Amino acid sequence: MMIVLNNKGGAGKTTTTANISAQLAAALHSAGSAKRVLAIDLDPQGNLGLDLGHQGKPGDDEGQSVIDVVEGTGSLHIIRDVRPQLDVVPGGKILKRITASMIGTRSIDPRREVLLSLAQALADVAPVYEWILIDCPPNLADLQHLAAVAAEYVLIPVCFDQGAIQGLEGVSEVFEVATRLNPALTPLGVLLFGFDRQHLRKVRDDDGEVIGVKEIGFLAKKRREIAEVLGDSGIPIFQTVITRAVNVADQCRKHGRVFAELADLTAGPDWKTHAKQHQLTLSSESAETSAIEMEEATAEIIKRALELEAEAYA
Repeated sequence: MMIVLNNKGGAGKTTTTANISAQLAAALHSAGSAKRVLAIDLDPQGNLGLDLGHQGKPGDDEGQSVIDVVEGTGSLHIIRDVRPQLDVVPGGKILKRITASMIGTRSIDPRREVLLSLAQALADVAPVYEWILIDCPPNLADLQHLAAVAAEYVLIPVCFDQGAIQGLEGVSEVFEVATRLNPALTPLGVLLFGFDRQHLRKVRDDDGEVIGVKEIGFLAKKRREIAEVLGDSGIPIFQTVITRAVNVADQCRKHGRVFAELADLTAGPDWKTHAKQHQLTLSSESAETSAIEMEEATAEIIKRALELEAEAYA
């Protein structure tokens, strides 16, 4: 189980959660596995519902079931099969009702039961799921603590502005609180998100074949800055960079599709018909690039999680 966390808004948390969840579910489906993926929206903005296309549709309770779990009056409401083998616990504006008085961030012991409520609710459904991902809100410590107490791993997207790097400090504060009840909580790593593609230069061999990419300019500088902030923490920065593609992101959210699904629409000879039907205004190349980047990032992230899991059981 992983949470996607940064105290800065716009760092790519929701996009990352939606795309990784959809990719993992698609992989399970293709492999013929009976296991499933669960994506949980703990953000009052409820944008995970836009990215996956379930916002405002039957079953979208805008976070009410999470409130019920915290108050001890009900269980999690799960929307089944927003994609094959992908389920969702919806979020939304009702989550604003979760306050410090409910969670008790300053004094752990009196609120231990409340802080553990989501973890206990997820333990009841966990056997069905291969992966559980939680999209955390920025700057809402109460919801962040609730998620972190339930999780095994933390994925930290960081975008190009200084605020997102400073948001790493907020992540450390969440760790400090959550690990009192969940000492096994482990950082997976930092995912660089929303950087310009012009800062990635193709590296070619003597025959002109592309054999890799080299980070230059602003991107290389930011990677160094983040590494300095992380220091000797042992938290890695993933090699894959999710580059900025504003039009792709806008069309994904507008049509409730993840990168790979949008790329599929743009592929093939019927693209112009698809574009007209779905009111899409982007090139097939840009959508495919975003999909490939997210696929590579997902592979890195899951590899790291499996390595940590193997170490824990060694």
